[in-house]
Amino acid sequence: MGSRRIRVSLARRVLRRALRRGDTAWRIIILNGPNVGQVLRRIDGFDEQVAAWADGLGVAVEQRTSNHEGRLLEAIHATSDETHGYLVNPGGLRMIGESLRHALRDAKRPHVLVHLDSSELRDMTSIFAPSVTSIVSGFGAYSYLGGLVALVRGLDDETFLAPESTNPISRPHGAPRSLYG
Repeated sequence: MGSRRIRVSLARRVLRRALRRGDTAWRIIILNGPNVGQVLRRIDGFDEQVAAWADGLGVAVEQRTSNHEGRLLEAIHATSDETHGYLVNPGGLRMIGESLRHALRDAKRPHVLVHLDSSELRDMTSIFAPSVTSIVSGFGAYSYLGGLVALVRGLDDETFLAPESTNPISRPHGAPRSLYG
């Protein structure tokens, strides 16, 4: 039992070194909108997977899931001062969650749009797409892992999303850069 624990601990350190540029314990909030909670309940051990991924990366992750947009807005307002970034699956708000999109923008924190399935973006436009830092979709539950790793790497990078960075090209607010200057 003791040697297995040592191997797991070593594997976590190796993973963290491979995926991280820093060691700050970033605080990430996962926001799941209408209907997403029902889908995630069908993924065996999803909450445990997210906790293990966060632990492996050395970050704190908290999930907030609601079928009510107002509760998601309140979560953003309550956490934005202490949070470093958001993973967002707007679910049923993908095309109509304008107030959620504005709250995320006003929080001035990087936020990654996450979708379990790429078909969610194929046929209909997401109102979130133009204003998020990034989009990860099509990998099922692993879309959350991809979004989490990308967000943590971005926060670790002083020239990209690092809070408190004085680098002139850093964008700690997470807003996308304009393609036109």
